[in-house]
Amino acid sequence: MTTHWLITFTDELMRLTDDLDQEQAADFVRKVYEAGRTAGRQEEAEGQEHSGW
Repeated sequence: MTTHWLITFTDELMRLTDDLDQEQAADFVRKVYEAGRTAGRQEEAEGQEHSGW
């Protein structure tokens, strides 16, 4: 079975920091995910290609 993306990235973030608990890390990962979805939809609606980094 594949691990859900939220768990995977929450666990990774918690390994990188010492001051986040699981709830805080998951909240941050969700915020980043939603921001990326919003930006992607906006670029798509405007007919733009992904701008990358």
